[in-house]
Amino acid sequence: MKDYNLPADLKAILANIWETFEVGVREAKHPFHTPVVATTAPSDCDARVVVLRRASFDRRELVFHTDARAPKVRLLRACHTTAWVFYDPAGKIQVRAKGNTVVHHGDAVAQAAWACTKLMSRRCYLAELAPSTPVDVPSSGLPPALVERSPTASESEPGFANFAVCVTQVNRLDWLQLAARGHRRAAFVWDDSLAGWRGHWLTP
Repeated sequence: MKDYNLPADLKAILANIWETFEVGVREAKHPFHTPVVATTAPSDCDARVVVLRRASFDRRELVFHTDARAPKVRLLRACHTTAWVFYDPAGKIQVRAKGNTVVHHGDAVAQAAWACTKLMSRRCYLAELAPSTPVDVPSSGLPPALVERSPTASESEPGFANFAVCVTQVNRLDWLQLAARGHRRAAFVWDDSLAGWRGHWLTP
């Protein structure tokens, strides 16, 4: 009996990956909205959940925002290679993306992203202490006046100094669908000489 849930076309899979990234950007409840991003450096490595802020098929970009003072920024700048992991439990599909990441802080890219952020989101960057700073009691780090409310536009502007945009240009995608009759896996690698993706099947 044919299993109609199993993929057969690499081009369709590649297109669907990027379409689903875009859905993850738009829909907060979609599982691709909050992927895991892993970073590494010669003496350290780490992983954390982030919010997918932008995805671009044409530019091969995945984007998240962070506090420029966060330890992950140091790791990104020490070793630009970044791995993303997405998982959709309903479709039983995992997508891994790997590429080089550039941290934009205080530049035109950061300014454009900042202009589009909501005031509630800007509040995160108004914390008085840097992320991972030891404290004696549980604390959000926010100024007392902003614990219960979002900042006004003018109040939010100092947060731009702590705002960073992390842009990964993807050069490899790994797609895996779990299925009772046998998993299916495919990989896509960006080929500069072709200015396009090369896809091939892999054993799971």
